[in-house]
Amino acid sequence: MKLNIQYFSILIISYLMFPMDSTAGDPLAEIRAHISKNGKASVLLEIELARENTTSSENNTNPRQALKKKRQLIASGHKTLQLALETQGIMVQRTYRNLPFLVTTVDAKGLERLVRQRGILSITLNKANRQKNIKVFKGVSPQQKVPLNSNTQKEQELKTRSVYTSGLFLGRPYRESQPLLDTSVNYINADILWSQGVTGSGQVVAILDDGIDPQHDMFAGKIIAEACFSETFDSTDESLCPNGLNSEIGSGAASNCSVGATVCEHGSHVAGAAAGNDQTGAVTRKGVAYDAELIPIQVFTKINDAEACNGESSCLLSYSSATLAALNHLIDLTETHSIASANMSLGGGSSDSACDSNIHKSAIDTLRALGTLTAIAAGNEGLVGSVSSPGCISTAITVSSVIVATADDSVNHAEMVDLLAPGVAIVSAIPNNQYAAFSGTSMATPHVAGAIALLKSARPTATADALENALKSTGTETDLDTWSWSTPLINVSAALEALDGNSVWGRTIAHVYPSTRTSIKSLIRIFNSSPADGIFNIDVVDDITGEKMGTYTTEVSGGASIQSSMDSIENLMEPPLSPPKTTTQSYSLYITSTVNGYVQHVLWNSVGGSLTNASGCGNKTAQDLIYLNNVHTTKIPEYPSYVLMHNTSSNNSNPIFRVTDARDGSTFGSFTLENDILPHTSRMIYVSDLVELFGQQPESDQFHINLKLDRSFSGFVQHFVDNKEGGILTNMTTKCEL
Repeated sequence: MKLNIQYFSILIISYLMFPMDSTAGDPLAEIRAHISKNGKASVLLEIELARENTTSSENNTNPRQALKKKRQLIASGHKTLQLALETQGIMVQRTYRNLPFLVTTVDAKGLERLVRQRGILSITLNKANRQKNIKVFKGVSPQQKVPLNSNTQKEQELKTRSVYTSGLFLGRPYRESQPLLDTSVNYINADILWSQGVTGSGQVVAILDDGIDPQHDMFAGKIIAEACFSETFDSTDESLCPNGLNSEIGSGAASNCSVGATVCEHGSHVAGAAAGNDQTGAVTRKGVAYDAELIPIQVFTKINDAEACNGESSCLLSYSSATLAALNHLIDLTETHSIASANMSLGGGSSDSACDSNIHKSAIDTLRALGTLTAIAAGNEGLVGSVSSPGCISTAITVSSVIVATADDSVNHAEMVDLLAPGVAIVSAIPNNQYAAFSGTSMATPHVAGAIALLKSARPTATADALENALKSTGTETDLDTWSWSTPLINVSAALEALDGNSVWGRTIAHVYPSTRTSIKSLIRIFNSSPADGIFNIDVVDDITGEKMGTYTTEVSGGASIQSSMDSIENLMEPPLSPPKTTTQSYSLYITSTVNGYVQHVLWNSVGGSLTNASGCGNKTAQDLIYLNNVHTTKIPEYPSYVLMHNTSSNNSNPIFRVTDARDGSTFGSFTLENDILPHTSRMIYVSDLVELFGQQPESDQFHINLKLDRSFSGFVQHFVDNKEGGILTNMTTKCEL
């Protein structure tokens, strides 16, 4: 088939070693600006660790053995760098036993010394983050009052306040409903697990927040350890640790609730939703994992600065160095406690993509390897496509909010959000044995942290990956008109079934042919859109009997994609599958993953010589056209790839594509067109020669590349393959979201 396609020259923009970033010209610009304004800046330094010679068997040691070795390297690195800095008059203020970071404060000259100092991998401004519920007004609303029985003294003493996130209350149809903690746990089916005796017993939830009121009935006998990391880098900063210092570990460390009107309010509310259990009096309330224990850690500082507090004379903010210290401390505590989850209902700024250079990632990854998942609030700014930091870390569990079962459009949502949970008008504990209704992603996040503890209490040997997969693959897909994706609303009872293997879950690829079909071959393409490596599990189900035949598991590097034939899936799945002799047999595939990505079912007609995209994933077809995966290189000359671009705007526009190697996710570079695309017009270009365009020749196994479209393009793109022998043009864009 001869295509009537014009060829356009392509202009190379750049060869990229790092992601494109508007601050790439001066990565220290933010720190310099802070010093210019304040005379100094608190910074976190990432230290370079010595490389250790290890054998292949040593590389496969368990996570705790690996941590022990890493601690030795960190201690050595800390000592070497600390001595070097002190000789230059730079004093180290905090180090971390388990993490390759240290904290110092520098002026402009000190910053230049850090830049020249060997052994420093990165320098990061020590920012202060906020709690993730925005208090717009306080007051009693008849529709939101907690039902109280005035016959008991306790209930007469209870004071109920409603606190709403911006835009959550006025003029909304759900104003008459009240998803109290009593009922919000039922919306995620936690009550079903309670009826089965699954209550969180034996597990611990850590709450990194502004402290907790230990005298509240919700927390009676539940607090097993406490710590405080409350930094004071400015003369107006006040530590919230009872001892007045920047750190305190032990009983009462996170319970200094008398220092301010709102101290312990947010943390108590969050802790109650995750694992509270008030069974006194006629009014009783339970958190999601109500028999789990709690480790509250105070990570906030009282900031007495009107500018930093948005006009208020003081506020509570958490320095990054404090949250890092708390995570570092939790890593130590995992040696003696079964910590299922850590809750971080805090954050700042915004990011529209994974922020895996964030300093918290090392701690989150270490905890994950040790079996502890970190749930982080997405933020409450009403952003579509962005979340706050550190919720943008790909290996964290990023959580946003729903109103019963409808996504809340006043908080942050993005494709990188992992899970949804109830977060509107959640009634939970506040100090002085009271309750209040708060709204925001802060309230949704402890529902997820508690859900993780609930599942872990039922299946203590379940890995962090398995727990995340179970929650993500069984949740109810939820979306809004403004989204190009969907996000699962957690269903803990279904998640437990998935952990038990009683059911198959995941994105469904229907009617896949076995390897015995010689005329038509099923090819499964998997693309990992996350920067982190990920595990992809494929449950193979017999279409005739409905029986699960086994599971195929594969690992895909961040940004990479693979193509697997049914021959290899049948041979490598567990247990291996003997292909049927009948030609009428087919399978359904149920796919789950530990990272975000896509899957495609491609049929190769060996007789007709054509490829067909058969990705009929009824339970989630991806709407995001940013990624074009498995674009053919010149190593597949019979099936060349083309990209169609359409400019939907009223102005000229020119797409920028990043090109990566499908085998490992490494970047070739970026390209754009020589001429803009006119308004409301389309253009198609040949892209199978992009490897050559970057001055290289495809290697023998380099059959595919991946393209990512810059979001600034006003339009959409599609991937087509020319089936030369078959005489047809196939649209390969459709894919199923993972």
